[in-house]
Amino acid sequence: MITTSLVMPVIAVATVATVIFIALGFLPRPSRATAIWSAGFAIAMIGSYVWLAHEMLDSEPLRALGAALVVSPLPLMWSGLRAYRGSERQFVLLSGSFVVVAPALLMATMHFGMYGIGFRALFASMAVFAVLVLIELVRLGPHLRDEALPLMAVAAAFLVFAAITVINGVLVANGTVADTDSLQFLRTLNMIGVTVFITCNLVTCLLLTTRTGDTTHSPRSEFDRIVRNRLDRAEAASDPWWSLLDIRLDDPDDIRAASSTGAFNAISERFGRDVDAALPADADIEQLSATRFIALVPRAQGGVREVVTDLLDRVSTIDDHQPMPIRMSASIGWTQVPVAGYDLDDLLASAAAAAEVAQQAGGNRWERIRAM
Repeated sequence: MITTSLVMPVIAVATVATVIFIALGFLPRPSRATAIWSAGFAIAMIGSYVWLAHEMLDSEPLRALGAALVVSPLPLMWSGLRAYRGSERQFVLLSGSFVVVAPALLMATMHFGMYGIGFRALFASMAVFAVLVLIELVRLGPHLRDEALPLMAVAAAFLVFAAITVINGVLVANGTVADTDSLQFLRTLNMIGVTVFITCNLVTCLLLTTRTGDTTHSPRSEFDRIVRNRLDRAEAASDPWWSLLDIRLDDPDDIRAASSTGAFNAISERFGRDVDAALPADADIEQLSATRFIALVPRAQGGVREVVTDLLDRVSTIDDHQPMPIRMSASIGWTQVPVAGYDLDDLLASAAAAAEVAQQAGGNRWERIRAM
C-alpha cells in the first residue's frame, strides 16, 4: 500500500495548482484554452483526494478511480494547447471522454483480476497524448520556447515512465519479477511523477496564459486616444503632413531560435533603442511586441524618408557589444493620411500591408503605400 506521506504532497500540489491557475490564469484571461486547462487541473485534484480516500478506507475501487483520474487530464492539456494555438479542431469531447473511460476501464480490469494489465495499458495509452503534447509545444514556435520547456521536459519524462511500465509488464508476464512488488514500485513512481507533472504543467500553462497579451497587434488605449485626437485635429485643419510607420525586426523567430533568452532580449532592447533614437521627439510611438513598433510621425514626405533611412541604418549597424555577431535588419511600412485617410484603423491596416510587402521582398527596406 502507498503510504499517506506520499499522497499528501500530491494533494497539496494538485490543490494549489488548481487554485493558482484558476485565480491567475482563467479568471483574469478567460478563454477556451484556459477553461480546458482549469478543468484538467480540477480533475487531477479530485483524483488526488480519491487516492487519499483509498488510503483511509483501504478501498481497491477507490485506488483504481484515483489512479485513473490523476492521469486522465493529460488529453485535456493537449486539447487546451490546440485551443491556445487557435486550431479549429480541438477534440475537446474526445479528450474529456477519457475522464470517464479511463476510470471505468481500470475499475473493470480490477473486477476481472487484471488490474496490473489495465494499469500498464492506461499509462501506455497516455504516452500517446504525451507525444501529442510535445508536438503542440513545438508548434508554438521559438518565441514561446522558454515557456514550453517545463511541460516539454515532463512530457518526455512521461514517455520514459510509460516505457518502464511496459517493460515491467513484460518482466511480470515472463515471471522474472513478482506482480505485487512491481505494482507497488509503479504506484510509488507514479505518485512522484504526478507531483512533478502537475507542477511543470502549471508553470507552462500559466506562462502561456500571461504571454497571450504580448502578441496582441493593437495599440493600447492611451496611445489610441492620443493619436485619434491628433488625427481628428489634423483633419479639421486639413493638415496632410502625417504618416504612420509600422516598424518590424526581420526574422524574429529565426533569431529567437538561434539565440538564448538573454541574447534575444538584448537584441529586442537594442531594436527599441534604435527606434527611439531615430524617430523625432514629437512622434507618438507604441510598442506592440518585442520586435514591432508603430509610430505616428508629423513630418512631410521628405522628412519621413530621412527618418526611415536613418532607422534602417541604425538597425543594420553591427554593435561590438551585441550578443550575436550578425547583421540585423528591419522592415518598415509607411502610409500617409492623403492615401489612407485620417482614421487610425485604416492607417494601421495600410501600414501593416506595406510592412508585409517589405518583408516579402527580403526585408531591410521600407515600403510606402502610394495613392492610386
